[in-house]
Amino acid sequence: MIVAIICLALAAVLGLAARDGNIKNTGVPTMEMAPDGASAVAGKAPAIENQPAGAGKMAEAPMEILAFGDLLLDRYIKLYIDRHGADYPFENIKEILAGNDIVLANLEGSFTDFAPRALDPNNTSFTFDPKLVAMLKRHRFNVVNLANNHVQDFGKAGFSQSGNYLTQNGIDYFGDYYNESPALVKEINGQKIAFVGYHSLADPATEGVVEKIKQARENADYVIVYTHWGAEYQNNFSKSQQAAGREFIDAGADAVLGSHPHVIQPIEVYNNKPIFYSLGNFLFDQIFSFDVRHGLGVKIIFASNEIEYELIPTQMKNFQVILPDEAAKTLILQNLSAKSVASDDIKAQISSGKFTLSDN
Repeated sequence: MIVAIICLALAAVLGLAARDGNIKNTGVPTMEMAPDGASAVAGKAPAIENQPAGAGKMAEAPMEILAFGDLLLDRYIKLYIDRHGADYPFENIKEILAGNDIVLANLEGSFTDFAPRALDPNNTSFTFDPKLVAMLKRHRFNVVNLANNHVQDFGKAGFSQSGNYLTQNGIDYFGDYYNESPALVKEINGQKIAFVGYHSLADPATEGVVEKIKQARENADYVIVYTHWGAEYQNNFSKSQQAAGREFIDAGADAVLGSHPHVIQPIEVYNNKPIFYSLGNFLFDQIFSFDVRHGLGVKIIFASNEIEYELIPTQMKNFQVILPDEAAKTLILQNLSAKSVASDDIKAQISSGKFTLSDN
């Protein structure tokens, strides 16, 4: 009698499950077939994952990239790391660095086995302690730009050592002193993004970089060009920077990020794509002016049909990165807005710390 009751109850439960749509312990209903043969869930249209990869540039989740300017781990930065510990430079911005798919900066030097030069503010040959690569990884840095004038301060041997140390610690890199390396392509949330480096001080020619952008455009959903260009400590961009930046956009770049001037330079929105002419210093030991002590981080969020750019002013204090107070933040954003080349609407958005462009 008891067995019969259990069997009847089990049959009722199975019947209810069949009627209500295969209930599973994941809490997610399984796919059913709509009358016309198309897959559907609970009578809704087919889920986006059933469409071809990259269709309409829509990912399962937005792709988030956090980019900064020049990053130094030698001279007085090294001195303060030796005094306070490896994590000292980023102790106050951990929350900013967390939760991004890619955290990127311009690595202004190489990780090598060579001994550093004697501490001197005029020393411009930089080598970084290889043990600090793991520190960068701990703080979520997973891509660095090597297209700059300091990556071969200790020759090709130093550059090669740096690449090996980065790879061993799971940090990808792109760019080089002579603009010879190929694009780096990363896949995130079902979308491919390519990074191309450009170092104008060694070779200002843009033809090779343009060709890389075009090739990357064929295989990637998005292309970002990271440049090392312009004149140091100049608050405005030059005609040569503008010509190159626009050429990169015309070739297929979705955004151009600049470094080397050590100060923030304006943004230009050209053909609905942004050119950040200089992000300024991120972690550097220059402290002689407000402009060199402050930099700009850019959080790029690639979402459905639009790209959002969140502007994050940063400050160097005691050779450590912090967020500036509200007055300094407002001043930076207002100056950036006033000098930028964009519509009045975009300028107003820049002043507020965030602007959005359609993804076309």
